[in-house]
Amino acid sequence: MEFLTYKRLENENLLKSVYELVVLGDQEFIPPLSARSSTTQQTLAGAQGNGIDAYFEEMKKQSFVLAFEQDKVVGFMSFRENYENPHLPAGENLYASTCVVHPDFRGRGMMRSFYEAMIKAFHTRPIYTRTWHENIGHLKVLDRLGFTLLETIENDRGPGIHTVYFGRQPK
Repeated sequence: MEFLTYKRLENENLLKSVYELVVLGDQEFIPPLSARSSTTQQTLAGAQGNGIDAYFEEMKKQSFVLAFEQDKVVGFMSFRENYENPHLPAGENLYASTCVVHPDFRGRGMMRSFYEAMIKAFHTRPIYTRTWHENIGHLKVLDRLGFTLLETIENDRGPGIHTVYFGRQPK
């Protein structure tokens, strides 16, 4: 498996592959990606986005780490540079916003590899992300990589579904 980092995705074939993964993973997020107005939407409870195409258009403005298996994109992580958010420390940073792995390739540590690729490529910058409090797989990866809980926003994604923000400082 090969992991490559892109400042911007401009290749139409790569964009198409990422789009197909976004559609495939849409309903696995809380709330679904298609119900969000952007990759950085602040309030997620009752989200009423403009559909998966609008979400993808916002995501295309970001940087990416892509996972390739025999020249086929099988997963990605998108991230923003220098993201400003009231729940995160200000300054130069990376913010991991969306990660999708094709179901046939799950359980191989790809999410961890995406973060490791970001850490290696941007070793002097803090990395932040958010997820929901019951996304156990993601939480385990964050813990193993030295991320710390920064803030919990209760019921942010609906009743009993909390948003958790994490950060990792450069070593």
